Amino acid sequence: MSKTYGNYNWFNTGFPMVYDKATAESLIPMFPLVFYDDFIGADIAFPSSTGAEAGCKWTKKIVGTTPTVAKTANGVNGLVACTLTTGAATEDAALYMNDQLTFSIAQGAIFETRLALTTIPTSLGIASFGLWGAWANGGSNYRVGFEVPAGGIVTCEEDDNANDRSAASTVTLVAGEYHIFRADCTNQADIKFYIDGARVCSTTTFVNAASAANSKCQPHIGMYKSTGAGVGVISVDYVKIFQDRS
Repeated sequence: MSKTYGNYNWFNTGFPMVYDKATAESLIPMFPLVFYDDFIGADIAFPSSTGAEAGCKWTKKIVGTTPTVAKTANGVNGLVACTLTTGAATEDAALYMNDQLTFSIAQGAIFETRLALTTIPTSLGIASFGLWGAWANGGSNYRVGFEVPAGGIVTCEEDDNANDRSAASTVTLVAGEYHIFRADCTNQADIKFYIDGARVCSTTTFVNAASAANSKCQPHIGMYKSTGAGVGVISVDYVKIFQDRS
């Protein structure tokens, strides 16, 4: 029996997709613009945000003295770990594109990632992943994505710098269990969120009113805490983004 299925109007996006029937992972996206990184290769280390290097898609944003962002050596399928420490201070361990905002919520960007919280955030720790505008301490002023605070309940959020809408899902993550998360901005006035192919937070209407200029975005995956000794670790398997050309 085939493990894949094709849909000519995948989730009403207007574009075809071949996907895994069991996991809901997108496999062959037929969108005008497609980005995909499975984090496979010898380049274990990422350059810092102050030392972006030619040919590197990503940089790491480190706030504090000891948080880390790096590929997992010999990680099957290719993995990146973003790790907080017990230091009682503000910490950020984020993987992003150094504020190169080349994607667009206004053009229907869809963010998909497979990841696990190998350590669920504690105390004031929070995991975040999705589409951000320029990086800011505690979260970009313009963003669409998921947040997971201490306790592991997944929250969906969008912020257009005028309205910050969020809703807690019914999904509580278990340490080490991988899930596929997708934020679909096909309709900017009704952004949708999915976990393992099932829509979550469907009773909340996520309206993003950001202008075309403020809708420019980048992928962002990180662990953050404002203070305290809280810890947390994200293990990222892949990042995919699809969108229309205009």
